[in-house]
Amino acid sequence: MLSPEQMQTVKVALILCSCFFAYGTYWSDWAFDYYLLWANPADHPNAISRAILYYTTKSQAPEILRYIPIVNLFIGAVGFSAGLAHFTEGNILFDGASLVLMLFGLSTHATSVQPGLDVIVKSTKETEEAVASLKNIAAAHFIIVLAITGIIGLQIAHYFVMKKTAQAEKETVNVTKKNN
Repeated sequence: MLSPEQMQTVKVALILCSCFFAYGTYWSDWAFDYYLLWANPADHPNAISRAILYYTTKSQAPEILRYIPIVNLFIGAVGFSAGLAHFTEGNILFDGASLVLMLFGLSTHATSVQPGLDVIVKSTKETEEAVASLKNIAAAHFIIVLAITGIIGLQIAHYFVMKKTAQAEKETVNVTKKNN
Protein backbone atom coordinates (compact mmCIF):
# COMPACT_ATOMS: atom_id res chain seq x y z
CA MET A 1 0.00 0.00 0.00
CA LEU A 2 1.24 3.48 -0.80
CA SER A 3 1.98 5.98 1.94
CA PRO A 4 -0.01 9.24 1.92
CA GLU A 5 3.04 11.08 0.58
CA GLN A 6 3.47 8.58 -2.26
CA MET A 7 -0.26 8.71 -2.99
CA GLN A 8 0.01 12.50 -3.25
CA THR A 9 2.89 12.16 -5.71
CA VAL A 10 0.97 9.67 -7.87
CA LYS A 11 -2.13 11.86 -7.74
CA VAL A 12 -0.24 14.96 -8.86
CA ALA A 13 1.54 13.02 -11.61
CA LEU A 14 -1.75 11.69 -13.01
CA ILE A 15 -3.44 15.08 -12.91
CA LEU A 16 -0.45 16.87 -14.44
CA CYS A 17 -0.19 14.29 -17.24
CA SER A 18 -3.86 14.80 -17.98
CA CYS A 19 -3.51 18.59 -17.90
CA PHE A 20 -0.46 18.72 -20.15
CA PHE A 21 -2.11 16.42 -22.67
CA ALA A 22 -5.11 18.77 -22.67
CA TYR A 23 -2.71 21.71 -23.10
CA GLY A 24 -1.33 20.08 -26.23
CA THR A 25 -4.81 19.44 -27.55
CA TYR A 26 -5.96 23.03 -27.14
CA TRP A 27 -2.68 24.76 -27.99
CA SER A 28 -2.48 22.88 -31.29
CA ASP A 29 -5.56 24.88 -32.30
CA TRP A 30 -3.82 28.14 -31.38
CA ALA A 31 -2.33 28.38 -34.90
CA PHE A 32 -5.88 29.14 -36.08
CA ASP A 33 -7.41 30.67 -32.94
CA TYR A 34 -4.78 33.42 -32.72
CA TYR A 35 -5.89 35.01 -35.99
CA LEU A 36 -9.52 34.94 -34.89
CA LEU A 37 -8.98 36.58 -31.50
CA TRP A 38 -5.88 38.75 -31.55
CA ALA A 39 -4.90 39.56 -35.14
CA ASN A 40 -6.30 42.16 -37.50
CA PRO A 41 -8.55 40.34 -40.02
CA ALA A 42 -7.46 42.73 -42.80
CA ASP A 43 -3.86 41.58 -42.37
CA HIS A 44 -4.82 37.90 -42.61
CA PRO A 45 -7.66 37.56 -45.15
CA ASN A 46 -7.40 33.75 -45.36
CA ALA A 47 -7.61 33.17 -41.60
CA ILE A 48 -11.34 32.44 -41.58
CA SER A 49 -11.30 30.03 -44.52
CA ARG A 50 -8.25 28.20 -43.11
CA ALA A 51 -9.92 27.89 -39.70
CA ILE A 52 -13.13 26.58 -41.27
CA LEU A 53 -11.15 24.00 -43.24
CA TYR A 54 -9.13 23.02 -40.15
CA TYR A 55 -12.11 22.57 -37.84
CA THR A 56 -14.16 20.80 -40.52
CA THR A 57 -11.30 18.37 -41.11
CA LYS A 58 -10.78 17.93 -37.38
CA SER A 59 -14.45 17.11 -36.81
CA GLN A 60 -14.28 14.44 -39.53
CA ALA A 61 -11.48 12.54 -37.78
CA PRO A 62 -11.95 8.79 -37.33
CA GLU A 63 -14.26 7.83 -34.48
CA ILE A 64 -11.48 6.15 -32.49
CA LEU A 65 -9.60 9.47 -32.18
CA ARG A 66 -12.59 11.04 -30.46
CA TYR A 67 -12.16 8.67 -27.51
CA ILE A 68 -8.64 9.87 -26.71
CA PRO A 69 -9.82 12.96 -24.76
CA ILE A 70 -12.18 10.70 -22.79
CA VAL A 71 -9.24 8.48 -21.80
CA ASN A 72 -7.35 11.63 -20.81
CA LEU A 73 -10.27 12.74 -18.62
CA PHE A 74 -10.37 9.29 -17.06
CA ILE A 75 -6.67 9.58 -16.13
CA GLY A 76 -7.36 12.95 -14.51
CA ALA A 77 -10.41 11.54 -12.71
CA VAL A 78 -8.30 8.69 -11.29
CA GLY A 79 -5.84 11.31 -10.01
CA PHE A 80 -8.60 13.35 -8.39
CA SER A 81 -10.09 10.19 -6.89
CA ALA A 82 -6.71 9.26 -5.41
CA GLY A 83 -6.49 12.71 -3.85
CA LEU A 84 -10.01 12.74 -2.50
CA ALA A 85 -9.60 9.18 -1.15
CA HIS A 86 -6.97 10.58 1.22
CA PHE A 87 -9.55 12.73 2.98
CA THR A 88 -7.70 15.74 4.38
CA GLU A 89 -8.63 19.40 4.49
CA GLY A 90 -5.87 20.22 2.01
CA ASN A 91 -7.03 17.60 -0.45
CA ILE A 92 -10.62 18.76 -0.20
CA LEU A 93 -9.58 22.38 -0.73
CA PHE A 94 -7.02 21.98 -3.53
CA ASP A 95 -8.57 18.98 -5.29
CA GLY A 96 -12.07 20.36 -4.89
CA ALA A 97 -11.05 23.68 -6.46
CA SER A 98 -9.22 21.80 -9.23
CA LEU A 99 -12.30 19.67 -9.83
CA VAL A 100 -14.45 22.81 -10.11
CA LEU A 101 -12.02 24.20 -12.70
CA MET A 102 -12.10 20.90 -14.59
CA LEU A 103 -15.91 20.90 -14.63
CA PHE A 104 -15.83 24.54 -15.76
CA GLY A 105 -13.54 23.58 -18.66
CA LEU A 106 -15.73 20.63 -19.59
CA SER A 107 -18.88 22.74 -19.53
CA THR A 108 -17.18 25.43 -21.63
CA HIS A 109 -16.22 22.79 -24.17
CA ALA A 110 -19.71 21.30 -24.20
CA THR A 111 -21.53 24.64 -24.49
CA SER A 112 -19.19 26.60 -26.78
CA VAL A 113 -16.80 24.37 -28.69
CA GLN A 114 -19.07 21.46 -29.60
CA PRO A 115 -22.03 23.56 -30.83
CA GLY A 116 -19.60 25.80 -32.73
CA LEU A 117 -18.07 22.81 -34.49
CA ASP A 118 -21.55 21.64 -35.47
CA VAL A 119 -22.31 25.04 -37.04
CA ILE A 120 -18.98 25.11 -38.90
CA VAL A 121 -19.42 21.60 -40.31
CA LYS A 122 -22.92 22.42 -41.56
CA SER A 123 -21.85 25.69 -43.22
CA THR A 124 -18.58 25.28 -45.10
CA LYS A 125 -18.62 28.89 -46.28
CA GLU A 126 -17.73 32.11 -44.46
CA THR A 127 -21.17 32.99 -43.14
CA GLU A 128 -21.64 35.34 -40.20
CA GLU A 129 -22.78 32.41 -38.10
CA ALA A 130 -19.65 30.39 -38.96
CA VAL A 131 -17.35 33.33 -38.19
CA ALA A 132 -19.12 33.91 -34.85
CA SER A 133 -18.79 30.20 -34.07
CA LEU A 134 -15.08 30.27 -34.90
CA LYS A 135 -14.56 33.21 -32.55
CA ASN A 136 -16.57 31.45 -29.82
CA ILE A 137 -14.44 28.32 -30.24
CA ALA A 138 -11.23 30.36 -30.06
CA ALA A 139 -12.41 32.20 -26.93
CA ALA A 140 -13.55 28.92 -25.35
CA HIS A 141 -10.15 27.35 -26.03
CA PHE A 142 -8.47 30.29 -24.32
CA ILE A 143 -10.79 30.00 -21.30
CA ILE A 144 -10.21 26.24 -21.08
CA VAL A 145 -6.43 26.72 -21.18
CA LEU A 146 -6.73 29.24 -18.33
CA ALA A 147 -8.76 26.70 -16.32
CA ILE A 148 -6.11 24.03 -16.99
CA THR A 149 -3.41 26.48 -15.86
CA GLY A 150 -5.36 27.00 -12.63
CA ILE A 151 -5.53 23.24 -12.06
CA ILE A 152 -1.78 22.91 -12.60
CA GLY A 153 -1.08 25.79 -10.22
CA LEU A 154 -3.32 24.36 -7.52
CA GLN A 155 -1.85 20.86 -7.81
CA ILE A 156 1.77 22.03 -7.74
CA ALA A 157 1.07 24.34 -4.79
CA HIS A 158 -0.66 21.52 -2.91
CA TYR A 159 2.20 19.14 -3.65
CA PHE A 160 4.79 21.53 -2.22
CA VAL A 161 2.62 22.30 0.81
CA MET A 162 2.30 18.56 1.49
CA LYS A 163 6.07 18.06 1.08
CA LYS A 164 6.82 20.94 3.45
CA THR A 165 4.31 19.64 6.02
CA ALA A 166 5.70 16.09 5.82
CA GLN A 167 9.25 17.42 6.25
CA ALA A 168 8.23 19.50 9.29
CA GLU A 169 6.51 16.46 10.84
CA LYS A 170 9.63 14.33 10.34
CA GLU A 171 11.78 16.99 11.99
CA THR A 172 9.36 17.17 14.93
CA VAL A 173 9.47 13.39 15.36
CA ASN A 174 13.29 13.43 15.23
CA VAL A 175 13.48 16.19 17.86
CA THR A 176 11.02 14.28 20.08
CA LYS A 177 13.09 11.10 19.78
CA LYS A 178 16.28 12.96 20.70
CA ASN A 179 14.64 14.50 23.78
CA ASN A 180 13.41 11.12 25.05
